Amino acid sequence: MADLSDERWEGEPGMTTISSEGEGKVEKKYQTTKNDGNSSPYHKIISKDVKEYHFIVPSEEWVELGEIVSIHDRRAERDVTFLARITDIRHDSNYDGNWDTVIRGDGFYDKDHIFHRVVAEPLGCVMKDDGGRERFRKSRTIPAKFSPVAKAERDEFQFLADVMGDIEVGRLRNGSRDVKEIPVALHSDAMDHHMGVFATTGMGKSNFMKVFAASCMKKASSKRSKFGLLIVDPHGEYIFGKKGTKGLLHLDRYRNGIVCYSTDPGHLKDPLVSNLTVKRSEILPQDIEVLYDWTPAQREALEAVSRVFYEEAWLDDIITPEGAAKMVAEGFHEKTIGRISRTIRTILDKNRYISDLTSSVPGIINNLMEGKVVLVDIPTLGERSELFLLSLLSRTILDRYKRESAEGARGRSCLITVEEAQRVLGGGEGSLARFESIAREGRKFGVGLCAVTQQPKLIDKQLLSQFNTLVILGLADRNDRNRLEESAKQDLSTLDVEIQTLERGEAIISTLNIPFPVPARIHLYERYIADLNREGGEEKRSKSRGFNPPPD
Repeated sequence: MADLSDERWEGEPGMTTISSEGEGKVEKKYQTTKNDGNSSPYHKIISKDVKEYHFIVPSEEWVELGEIVSIHDRRAERDVTFLARITDIRHDSNYDGNWDTVIRGDGFYDKDHIFHRVVAEPLGCVMKDDGGRERFRKSRTIPAKFSPVAKAERDEFQFLADVMGDIEVGRLRNGSRDVKEIPVALHSDAMDHHMGVFATTGMGKSNFMKVFAASCMKKASSKRSKFGLLIVDPHGEYIFGKKGTKGLLHLDRYRNGIVCYSTDPGHLKDPLVSNLTVKRSEILPQDIEVLYDWTPAQREALEAVSRVFYEEAWLDDIITPEGAAKMVAEGFHEKTIGRISRTIRTILDKNRYISDLTSSVPGIINNLMEGKVVLVDIPTLGERSELFLLSLLSRTILDRYKRESAEGARGRSCLITVEEAQRVLGGGEGSLARFESIAREGRKFGVGLCAVTQQPKLIDKQLLSQFNTLVILGLADRNDRNRLEESAKQDLSTLDVEIQTLERGEAIISTLNIPFPVPARIHLYERYIADLNREGGEEKRSKSRGFNPPPD
């Protein structure tokens, strides 16, 4: 854009040519156009429609993908502020043709004729209701042309503070800047509607889950929690931390909000940690089904076990010669029964927490129904043992919640965390059975899934569509992003590039009750619990700077 305070000569816009009478000459004079707020086109809406806004900024000005801008339209009786998210930034100019490759004097171009054209996606508008309170609504019109555009600040985001939930996970982020006064918090009421946490390795999934669990512990300790959170941890990183990080039991101030069970003797030294046990009688054939890719004949035999043997003793009976003979008498091949028997022996040998006398399962479920965080720590077990235990717990939890609902005495909702969720939500007979049931009907009984994975593209599309809360911490694979765009309840299609460019600890969160996908910077867990452990932690945290969490 030309500097409108420049001197202009004949033949240029803004020139005046004056003839001097009697001399037969034309005197060249110039006039000066005063530069004011109305003459500059920068930071004003210049084009497009209800789906996309365009404005321009000086080429030297720093603008970022994902920044949220405010557009003030004063046409109506009430002031209306439109909000829009930057989705594209383009080079533009007043030149035509090959202006950028043709030498003009001693440079490529005239600096005052180039600028950035910024493309922004409408989010909605903020306007005051009859009571003078600011309300956000989807916009059905466009701002007036040349309405002023500015980077949205704290005041424009204040309405978000009113719609945030009660489970704090971070602070609002505008581009690379943090809006420290606006927390980002999920709604407890949405937890049984399923949540997904998606990120490439090292982008902060574990950090997010610990922050989320810490906020749940805080709610549970005050008896105000609306749901219980179950975490089965096969890596031993949640209980006391790992590789220089801290764990959930380092949150001393809210330790009464968590209950821990562990298979690690070293962890049992903490008085808050109990020994994990599961009774043999609690194990059903379908808990074994989820572990292996059984042949059709083997699967059919497992399904028949419950009618051949007494339910509470089948686990011991089927591995005996007499038990095997009973199954053969039912028409199943001896080799098929032999494979099942060997698998069961392996499970019993590896999982030393399986007991004849005691069980932690009733206590786990009772604590979930009281709204506590329940951490099941199994660092010494393998992947199949983890899936076996997770399957057993998920089945017993869903069965208990179904009974409670039928009796009209249901307690608080619960959320079951599934790490590397593509293993059990990725399709295929058997692997889907348990968790598909929870994903499809769990919310009716107050049971939700929290799927944590690096590869959402491997999760069954129909199941993923059941997830109403998505926490996206950066995904490099386009197929992963496409799968989330297809399944999300809010439109993520324009955020593809922004998601691809998220840095460690940055997130896009799409959830119920928050009107658009919000950009967030997730708290660093170690700093978060340090603030929570101190008196006045809320005030101190609101003034803390942003950060990036360590890799997973």
